[in-house]
Amino acid sequence: MFKPVNHIVEADIKGFFDHVDHEKLMEFIQRRIADTALLSLISKFLKAGYVDDGLLVRLDEGTPQGSILSPLLANIFLHYVLDEWFETTVKDHVRGFCELIRYADDFVCIIQIADEAERIEQALKNRFSKYHLEIHPTKSRKLSFGRFERENARNQNRKPNTFDFLGFTHYCDISRKGNFKLGRKTSSKKFVAKCRAMKVWLRTIRNKVKTKDWWKTLEAKLRGHYQYYGVSENYAGIARFYKIVLKMVHKWLNRRSQKRKMNCANFTEYLEHYPLPKPKIVHKFYKLSPVR
Repeated sequence: MFKPVNHIVEADIKGFFDHVDHEKLMEFIQRRIADTALLSLISKFLKAGYVDDGLLVRLDEGTPQGSILSPLLANIFLHYVLDEWFETTVKDHVRGFCELIRYADDFVCIIQIADEAERIEQALKNRFSKYHLEIHPTKSRKLSFGRFERENARNQNRKPNTFDFLGFTHYCDISRKGNFKLGRKTSSKKFVAKCRAMKVWLRTIRNKVKTKDWWKTLEAKLRGHYQYYGVSENYAGIARFYKIVLKMVHKWLNRRSQKRKMNCANFTEYLEHYPLPKPKIVHKFYKLSPVR
């Protein structure tokens, strides 16, 4: 919000966890670790494979997904392939401001100058190709974004650009004083997925577990949702999720028997005795002062 950002390059690494080069990864690990026994153990872990339908599948590349070690190894790999390269090489050859924001294998580049955004986009493709990885052709793009985006979109008779990152749709907004502000809301894809997962869970447990037992789990699920998605500008998103969950719960409570026993008034009374966590903003970003 306080940097001269006018463009975004968002990129998706195609099948990253399935295509990590074992040899290159071991080379990176050896830069910091000299213990041959530990290196041998990591190498064996990478090649251990997995069992599919009773058959052992050996791996020549990639990190075993679901393992507690895979995220760590993936971060080591991308630290050298992406983070260090961007900091020591890209920034030295780019005019104007640029920065990389990465979490696991998801990342975006924020850039000041349009021509440099195109160069960085091509450089990313070349960089990952060198390590036998590919930038997804349809899930990666370059777009204009920043404090002038709303005005530019209005002049060009189009909608302002937005982009999704880590489950949020980021958009250009304005503060009460009329200044540029970065807005965030739950991405539609993640919202639908969360609602679907909740529906499946309720259907699974409604006749197998007593209500008093799964009610506590439901409370924890709602709190977890607010802890992640309860950010500034996203109250409407978490409030909508809360209302949909209440409708689901009401529906499944009535499906415990063939007779409809709980109308809206009874359900409201039930919630007064056994309340569920209400939506709230947990992370208030805009109270933070800009770094001078």
